[in-house]
Amino acid sequence: MASTSPAAAKPGRPRDPGADERIIQAVVDELAEVGIAGFRINSIAARAKVAKRTLYSRWPERDDLILAGLATLSVRLDPPCTGSLEEDIRLLYDAMAEHLDSPRWLIGARCSFEFPDHPELYATFQRDCIDQPLAVIEDVLRDAQVRGELRSDIDRSVAAETFAASIGGFSTHIARLRGMNTHAVRDRFLDLFLHGLRAVGDAGSG
Repeated sequence: MASTSPAAAKPGRPRDPGADERIIQAVVDELAEVGIAGFRINSIAARAKVAKRTLYSRWPERDDLILAGLATLSVRLDPPCTGSLEEDIRLLYDAMAEHLDSPRWLIGARCSFEFPDHPELYATFQRDCIDQPLAVIEDVLRDAQVRGELRSDIDRSVAAETFAASIGGFSTHIARLRGMNTHAVRDRFLDLFLHGLRAVGDAGSG
């Protein structure tokens, strides 16, 4: 199965400490210019100024290398664990908004249109780069249910998907042309989102 991490080092000549960083940047640049379909190992070696054997010693398969680059374009969330649904959700929103404000996110968005042609690549990307943040959001919602802050009938999976998709929608070019961005709509969105989730009688902390 493809992996987003470099292969373990083998005994012999010491590794160039800056090679991994150059390689990953070369992968991102290549994906930005030609996408997944046009991705070439020869081009990565030339961009990063390394031999192809250096690439293969770290990432044995082409998909491994692509996934390593895509992983740097994805957001990884840490559980806030503040003890408050509103504060947890606010921190998750800010973390995702900061990531989606970066132009690098658009590279990953472009590549996503090619995933139907690369199902095995997408399966690993989904596991490592999509399911991880969604699982953190779901855990926050589950903890809130245990504390009685969240309605017991809420489908946490649907709520997590809605939360993530809405933030992504606020970061598109179309949204920005309409004068909307993730930071500007945060408080209004969270008020609406939390209103639909809260247990009856729980007014929140703000």
